[in-house]
Amino acid sequence: MPAMESHDPFLNHWADQAAAKTLAAHPEAKRITVAAGITPSGVVHVGNFREVMTVDLVARALRDRGADVRFIYSWDDFDVFRKVPEGMPKRELLATHLGRSIVDVPDPWDQHDSYAAHHIAQFERSMEPLGIRPEFIRQSAQYRKGTYAVGIQKALQQASKIRDILNRVREQTTAHSRVDDDWLPLSGFCDECGRDKLRFQITGEWTVHYNCERCGHERDVDLRSGGNLKLPWRIDWPMRWAHEGVCFEPGGKDHSTAGGSYDTAKDIVREVYGFRAPEYVGYDFVRIKGRAGKISSSKGGVVTVTDCLEVYEPEVLRWIFVSYRPNTEFQISFDVDVIALYEAYDRLRRVAYGLEEAKDEQKKLVAQRALQLASVDHHRVGPGEVMPFLPGFRHLSMILQIFEGNIGQTINHYKLAGLIKTDAERVQCTARARCVKNWLEKFAPEEFLFIIRKTPKTRALTPDEATCLRRIVEVLQADATLDEDGLVPTMKTLTAGTSLDNKTFLPVVYDLLIDRDKGPKLTTLITAMGISHALELLAPSLEQP
Repeated sequence: MPAMESHDPFLNHWADQAAAKTLAAHPEAKRITVAAGITPSGVVHVGNFREVMTVDLVARALRDRGADVRFIYSWDDFDVFRKVPEGMPKRELLATHLGRSIVDVPDPWDQHDSYAAHHIAQFERSMEPLGIRPEFIRQSAQYRKGTYAVGIQKALQQASKIRDILNRVREQTTAHSRVDDDWLPLSGFCDECGRDKLRFQITGEWTVHYNCERCGHERDVDLRSGGNLKLPWRIDWPMRWAHEGVCFEPGGKDHSTAGGSYDTAKDIVREVYGFRAPEYVGYDFVRIKGRAGKISSSKGGVVTVTDCLEVYEPEVLRWIFVSYRPNTEFQISFDVDVIALYEAYDRLRRVAYGLEEAKDEQKKLVAQRALQLASVDHHRVGPGEVMPFLPGFRHLSMILQIFEGNIGQTINHYKLAGLIKTDAERVQCTARARCVKNWLEKFAPEEFLFIIRKTPKTRALTPDEATCLRRIVEVLQADATLDEDGLVPTMKTLTAGTSLDNKTFLPVVYDLLIDRDKGPKLTTLITAMGISHALELLAPSLEQP
C-alpha cells in the first residue's frame, strides 16, 4: 500500500506512532481495519468516548500515511442486562427484565425499539458534530443471523484449549478462579423466557442443545441458523478480531491489567483462530472535575459527549483528547477552568498559524499536527494561511452579558468592529457564542456574572471620586462614536492628581454600571454597551448637590 515516510516531522503525534506500528505489523494488509466498541448497558458517557476518539485519531494517522482504512464500531447490544442504572425512568419495569439481552429490554423512554437502541442512538448522534463516522455494527443482529457460526464452532471444537488459556492466565492472578473442566465457551438466552440461565451440550458438528435452568425450556440449535446463542466476552472479542481482520484496537484500563481480557484474547486469537492480535494501546480513565471516582453508567448522573458539547465546541473537545496520551488520566472541567482550556486551545491556534512564536520549527509542526487532529474536517494549516477570527472565551462571555445573552447582537458587535469578515467566521463565532452562553447560564460562578443596570443609581461621591468620574463622562460626551482604543488614554490618566488609584476608584464606576465592585475590562464594557447608555448610568451621580 502507499505510505508516507515514517520520519516525516509533521507526523509527530502519539497516534502517528501507533499508525506506524500498525502498518509495520500488517505489511500485507490491503485494508487496515481499526475497531472500537462498547456495551450500551446504560448511558454512554464521555469516559466511554475516549475509546472511539483514540481509534479515530489512529484512523486519521493511518490515512495520512496513505492507508485504506476501515473504522468499525461494535455495539455489544447482545450482552446481559445485569443491573438497572441509577436515574433511569420506570425502574420497576426495567428490573423485571434483568437477565435478558439488553436488545430485548424495552425502552423506558418509549422513543426507540429497545433500551439498547435508545443509548445507541444518543451516542451516535453525539459523534456527528465531532466528525467521527465509523461503520456501526450491532452484535445482536450479527449473532442472530448466524454471521459468527464458524467462529462459535471453532470455539466449541477447541473448548479444552480455551479452558487451558483461561486457566493459564488466571493462575497468574488471584482475581479469577479456574474454569471447570466441563465449561463450554458459550452463552446466550432462552428462546422461551429470554433469560441467560442456560446449560449447554454439543450434539453435532453444528448443533448445540441447551436447557434453561430458569423455565425448563429445552432446544436444539443449529449455529448456522443464528438465534440467541453467543460467545462469552473473553472469547467473543478475539473471535471478532479474526472475523473482521482487526489491525488496531485499544482497551480500557480494566482490560489492560495482568490477566485481563486482552491477555487472554491475544492467546485465544492466535491459538484458536490463527490470527495475530491487533496492535493495542490501553487508555486510562477520564474523570469529571469535582466528582470522586471514575465515571460509571450504573451509578447514574454521568456526563455525556452531548453534555460536553454544550460548553466545548467540537474542535476544543477533540483537542482535549488529542492533548493526552491514551495511558494518561485527565479530567473534564465545567468550572472556571473552561476559560483556561479555551485560552490554551487558542494559543495552540496562534502558534500553528505563526502568530505566536514557537521555540523552534518543530514546536510549530507539533502545534499544526495537534490542531489538524483536533479539527472536525482534518484541516491542515497551509503555508501563509491566515487564521480565521475567533473571539476569546473570556472576552466573548463579557460581550454576551453586555447584550444580555443575545447571540445575534453579540456577533454583530464583532462584525461592526471589522473582526468578523467572512460567513465561515460568523458561523464559527456563533458556535462558540452558544457554548459560552450555555456556560454562563449553567456553570459560571456567581462572581463572574453581571447585568448592566436598566435605570441609573445615584451615589454620593467624594471630591476626588467626582473628579475622576467627570473625566470619564466628559470624554464620552465629547465623542458619541468613541471606540475602545479612543478611551484607553483617559483610563491611563484617570486618577492623576487625586488621592485615588484605579483600585480604589474603579469600584465606583462598576457599581454605577453593573451593581458590582469589579467586572470586565472597563473600556470594553463602556464601548460595547454603548456610549449613550453608559452616560445615562454615570452622569446622574455628578448632578448630586
